[in-house]
Amino acid sequence: MVKLFGFAVLTASLFAAMGQVQFSQAGDCCPKPVCCVPPPPVEVSWCVEDPCTCCKYSVTACLPCGCKCETPCLVGWKPGILGRKVLTYKFACGECVDVVITKHGKTIVRD
Repeated sequence: MVKLFGFAVLTASLFAAMGQVQFSQAGDCCPKPVCCVPPPPVEVSWCVEDPCTCCKYSVTACLPCGCKCETPCLVGWKPGILGRKVLTYKFACGECVDVVITKHGKTIVRD
């Protein structure tokens, strides 16, 4: 019995040293699984302005939760096919989003 208990303590301490198991309290031998699930994405809304007509549009994109309260910066824009304009916005969290404005004023968000 003593050898089996020593093996269990040794195995648990090896897993704890590898960072795969956390113990709930000091002296507790029942390990808790480590949860590594990232938080879900959140919807972020901001206002875009057509660089040619100065019309403003509200757009929404699903981004990581680190971008939740950020306002993006316009990096640049380029003309697209069929009279569209492609605007590129960058968030401080590192995410970039392209917003397409059609010639009829419809917006399309590409995450």
